[in-house]
Amino acid sequence: MTYASDPLRSRAHVRWLAPALGVVLAGALVACGGNSDSNSGGGGSGGGTVKIGLAIGKTGYLAAVDNPFGNGVNLAVDYLNKNGGVNGKKFEVVTQDMQSNAAKAVPVTNQLINQQKVSVIIGGSTSAATAADAPIIEPRKVPMIAASVLPPNSKWIFSTLQPVSKTNQIDLDYVKSLKVTKVAVLYSQTPYGQGAAAAMGAAAKAGGLTVVASEAVETSATDVTPQLSKAKAQGAQAIIDVLSGPVHIVEAKGAATLNLDIPIVMGTDEVATFEPAAQAYPKAFLTAIAPQISPKNNDPQIKAANEKFLPIYQAAYADKPGIGNAGRGWDSVMILAEAIKASGATTGEELRAALAKVNYTGTMSAYKFSESDLTGQGSTPNPLGIVKMNAGKLDVVYTPAAS
Repeated sequence: MTYASDPLRSRAHVRWLAPALGVVLAGALVACGGNSDSNSGGGGSGGGTVKIGLAIGKTGYLAAVDNPFGNGVNLAVDYLNKNGGVNGKKFEVVTQDMQSNAAKAVPVTNQLINQQKVSVIIGGSTSAATAADAPIIEPRKVPMIAASVLPPNSKWIFSTLQPVSKTNQIDLDYVKSLKVTKVAVLYSQTPYGQGAAAAMGAAAKAGGLTVVASEAVETSATDVTPQLSKAKAQGAQAIIDVLSGPVHIVEAKGAATLNLDIPIVMGTDEVATFEPAAQAYPKAFLTAIAPQISPKNNDPQIKAANEKFLPIYQAAYADKPGIGNAGRGWDSVMILAEAIKASGATTGEELRAALAKVNYTGTMSAYKFSESDLTGQGSTPNPLGIVKMNAGKLDVVYTPAAS
C-alpha cells in the first residue's frame, strides 16, 4: 500500500534534561509572540467550546512529520464537530509554529496558555521541546498529548509515540530473521535517539546480537559517511538507525557512495522522505507505523480504525503526503474526546485523571493509559512493521506475530 507515515521516536536520557530545563528558564523571560492559525470548526471560543493549542514544527527539521500530524488533528476536530462534538461541546484549534526547536517552544506554549487560554495542548514530535514544556504546563494544570518521548517524572504529558521497546523489538527481530549477528546503530542527537541507542544495546545483547558500533548523527547532518565507514570497518552485517527526516536521504546516498551491500533499517519516517532514500540505496528498509502497513495490520481493531480513517484523510488531503503521522494527530484528538466524554471535564485535574484511564484503539495503536503508563502502549501488541519500496509502493516484508 502507498500510505505515508509518521515518525518520531522517543527515549528519555539524562543528558538532555538539563539543557531542556535551561531553555525553560530562559523562555520564561521571553515575551510571548508568534503567528497563529485558527480552525474553529464552527465552535468559536465561547463556553461551549474546548480550545486546543496545537504546538507543532510547521517549519524546522521535523516539519515533514508535524505538518501531516497537524492535518490529522484538524481533520479529527472537523469530524467531531460535524457530528455534534462531545457532550455538546465543539472543538477549536489554535495552531502555533514552534519551529522544531525547544527554545522556540517555550514562548509558544506560554502564549497558548496565557493569551489563548487553551484547555489542552497537543504537541508535535520534538522531544526536547516536550521536555522544555513540562515545567510550564504542570503548575498551570493544562494537560498535553504529545507525539514525542515523555520527559521523566511528568504526570501532565501523555504520548501517542510508541515506546522505544517496540521500535527496537521490530528492528532487531527483522535483522535476526535475515541471519544477521552484528549490527551498527546510528542515532540522532535528540532525546529520542539517545535513549533508543542506549536501549538498543541491551536489547541486542539479550537477543543474541552484537552492536559493533553506535554512532551519533546530528539532525542537520549533510554527510554521514564517517559513521557508515566505521560501521563497515567493524564488520556490521546490518545498520539500524534511529533517525528521522532528510538525514535519511543523506544516509542512503552515503551508503551508495561507500558501496555498502548490507540492509539499512531506517527509523519511522514519512514515505515522502523514505522513497528518495530507497531510490538512492535499494537495500533501505523502513520501520513502518500502522497506517503505512494497512491493510496488513496484525491487530483487527487497528485495521478497522485505519479502514475508517484512511478514506476520510484521502478525501480531504489527497494531494498531500503524510497519511501516517496524520493518523497520530487523529488519534490524539480522539483520545482527548474519549476522556472528555467519560469525565465531562475539559481541562485541569479532572481531565488529566480521565486521560490516564482512556482505553482506545486508534489508527496507530491500541492505547490503555494508566497512571503508570502515560503512553498507553506498554502492554498492548506491537503495531509496527518493516517495509521496502517497490515501484513507488510500500511492500510489507515483516510484521510481528499477532498477539
